[in-house]
Amino acid sequence: MSNETPSALEPPDSAAIFACALSLWQASQAWAVQRKVSLSECYNGMDQFMREVMHIANQFEAWACLHINFNELEDMWPYLLEDKFGEACLVELGPSALAHFDHTVCLRLALRLRLPVIFMTRCQPQLT
Repeated sequence: MSNETPSALEPPDSAAIFACALSLWQASQAWAVQRKVSLSECYNGMDQFMREVMHIANQFEAWACLHINFNELEDMWPYLLEDKFGEACLVELGPSALAHFDHTVCLRLALRLRLPVIFMTRCQPQLT
């Protein structure tokens, strides 16, 4: 048995960050069109909305690098994110609450996406 944690501490992948942002952007736009809501008004302009989208993409990818076992994924990571991340994120937060994204949402998203999460414990009991 190896002491290494599979895939933990991977460096952030810019393609995955882009895929998250694109997926969330597209899902949010579709939601806004369906409900005739202006995302610009929800975020004091589209620049702020895009900042939130990019913040979420960066934060989720950084979290995933520490907590996802990429070796167990069946799909390519960026493609999986592009296909599913935006919808899952909107289910968790809703388009008008993206500013409330934090690390606790990352875990909920990973579970919603059925990702192979690595659960680490801070201290392990020693057998005597």
